[in-house]
Amino acid sequence: MSATTAAPRHIEKGRHRDAPPAGKHTARWIIIGIASLLVIAFGYVGVRGLIVMNELTAAKAMLPQVTEQAKAFDLVALGESTTILSGHAERAAAAADDPVWKAFEFVPLLGPNLNAARLVSNAMDSLISEVVQPAIKTVGEIDPSKRNPEGGFDLSPLAEASDIMQRATVVVPEVTESLGTINRGLVLPQISGPLNDLDSQLASVGGMLGNAANLLDFAVGYLGVNEPRTYILMVQNNAESTGLGGSAASYLAMRVSSGNIEVVDQASSGDFEDRTPVDVAVDETALDVFGPYLVSHGNTMTSRPDFPTAAQLTSALWQRDRGLAADGVISIDPIALARILQATGPITLPSGDVLDSGNAVRVLLNEIYFRYPSEEEIPLTDAFFAQSAQVIMDAVKSGNFDFKLMASAVMDSVNTGSIMAWSARPDEQALLAGNRLQGVLPTSNEPNSVLGVYYRDVSASKIDFYLETATQTTSTICEAPTAPSFTTTVTLHSTLTPELSEQLPPYVRSANFGDFFVTEVFVYGPVGASVAGLDQGGASSARGATDLGRPVAIFSVALAPGETKQVTVGFQGAEGVYGPIEVRGTPMINTTAVAVEPVSCP
Repeated sequence: MSATTAAPRHIEKGRHRDAPPAGKHTARWIIIGIASLLVIAFGYVGVRGLIVMNELTAAKAMLPQVTEQAKAFDLVALGESTTILSGHAERAAAAADDPVWKAFEFVPLLGPNLNAARLVSNAMDSLISEVVQPAIKTVGEIDPSKRNPEGGFDLSPLAEASDIMQRATVVVPEVTESLGTINRGLVLPQISGPLNDLDSQLASVGGMLGNAANLLDFAVGYLGVNEPRTYILMVQNNAESTGLGGSAASYLAMRVSSGNIEVVDQASSGDFEDRTPVDVAVDETALDVFGPYLVSHGNTMTSRPDFPTAAQLTSALWQRDRGLAADGVISIDPIALARILQATGPITLPSGDVLDSGNAVRVLLNEIYFRYPSEEEIPLTDAFFAQSAQVIMDAVKSGNFDFKLMASAVMDSVNTGSIMAWSARPDEQALLAGNRLQGVLPTSNEPNSVLGVYYRDVSASKIDFYLETATQTTSTICEAPTAPSFTTTVTLHSTLTPELSEQLPPYVRSANFGDFFVTEVFVYGPVGASVAGLDQGGASSARGATDLGRPVAIFSVALAPGETKQVTVGFQGAEGVYGPIEVRGTPMINTTAVAVEPVSCP
């Protein structure tokens, strides 16, 4: 009995010694399980990470292509590219939008990169899907030939564009704020590349967004969407240069309402006989620089390089002499008309002349004067000019034009000063702040340090068809960035030969100076600067002045046929912040050659 009884105790004692404790057994499996889960999780995140990296890399590679297509206004190619780009961004965002992924964002070193990859993916996806693609779709659906119930242009895309812009003003700041939370110092190059590109795009978009939104609001009011408007369309003649382009040769008064455009009056510069000054307050600095003709002669009211000045004077002239109260003034010149003809195609005038983008400037600003050479025939040239503007407008009103070419023509003309607009309503005019359509010089030296070189013919002639101009500007902006000096040299060259000079119609030749053609040159320095030196060179006179918060060098240059002359001015910048140099000027028939050194600092 005792042996039998002892055996079980021996067995139990042995089993207890050989088998692991239950707690240790459980802990081992827990550790193995956790390790397995971590391996699986790391693998899971790693696979998704590869997806995100591949998609972001592919998206980054497409950005230059998309940018070029946007600049070229190639809407078809742009639409296709953004669809592909959207796919990359969407897949990257979907791969990173995962609870496991987000949990690993707390892991040291790895976490900040996962967080950055997710935020970049989401940012790209939001921008493309909520702003870029809807904008491309809206622009792509614009049909100039489509008419609204009142028979005018269909302006509904303006409302759609405004909605997209409002959404953009929310999305872009949200994306910018989100990317601002990324710890840049811990981000790998594979992520920092797309991140830096996105930063660059956002900086560019952010700067344009406010201007674009304001311009849309301006367009809605200006195009008579909510109420009828009356405008004066001023057509400048670049053959007789003034600061903003040329003498105001002819005018059309237009009624705009719900996409409809109707011409209600027409006039030439000769129809304003009263030479007394109009009742508009103009800065004394402007009168000092440009003289009393600025406010008393309609054709020289465009002398000052400030379109609001010219527009207010022109509006007052029409109110006084023709009894028309205008809601605004629009300026255009034959250089812009030639660009517009690229979109509409050739037009046929009542005279039988055919104007196209290749001959419009030559016919309107030179050949017509040889057809009607006597001074008694000047009204015929004015009528030809006005008819041309009217027929081109009719072609635009028809809507039978290439929208892409028209948009490019208008944008190019705005950026070169050949199209400008002014509203008599201060709140509406304020929407144009910072836009080249306003036709003003900037009031600060940021983001660019803008200088201006402008011309005014004082020969009482139409001679600038034969004038070539060039400017060269150098600066110490790299060596002395907070107070740089600037030097601008202006070259004027007459392409006339003595033989051709003798064949010119009397009113094309210099009425005031015989064989010489006199051009005033106005060089505006940076904001707050001062004239540091004048090299009169080939000028008959030179002096310094101030206008528009800037120093101005004024030269009077007389050119005989075939002559070339130069003048130079130096400016000393005041203490402050200066952006890269930009030189603007009068839109000349023969485009001014502009050289700037340095283009940028190392």
